[in-house]
Amino acid sequence: MFILVITHIMLNLFILVIIQQFETYYVKEDNPIKTFTGNFDVFHECWVKVTDKFHCIKMKERQLVDFFREMPIPMGMKVQADDTRIQTDAEIQELKKSVLKMGIRSEEGWIYFNELLYRCMRRVHGNFKLNKKMQIIELKT
Repeated sequence: MFILVITHIMLNLFILVIIQQFETYYVKEDNPIKTFTGNFDVFHECWVKVTDKFHCIKMKERQLVDFFREMPIPMGMKVQADDTRIQTDAEIQELKKSVLKMGIRSEEGWIYFNELLYRCMRRVHGNFKLNKKMQIIELKT
């Protein structure tokens, strides 16, 4: 039994080393998976900040504008040319229209993590399509 367990562990460690070396030396820095992971980390950090009082489970619909104002670009919404946050009523109205266009679904006034993550990632990464060879091509919009 000991030999079986040790063999299984050693095999998994060997595979882990191979995968880590492949990621280190053969995967480009600007690949979609790393971009997605970085955007997810930004989203998650902002989600925790905004939903802390609800135990990070859900947020109220009225918090969406503040949520998108909190996140940096590209996950967050429109920032002025001088990198200051949206301040005027007209800019906030434009932000609300953009949020409405995303089609975020709510349940009795609550928005959950997975729904908002899906809509944000679709807004940011939605202009990519996989062709038959599984290569990423950018669609012209």
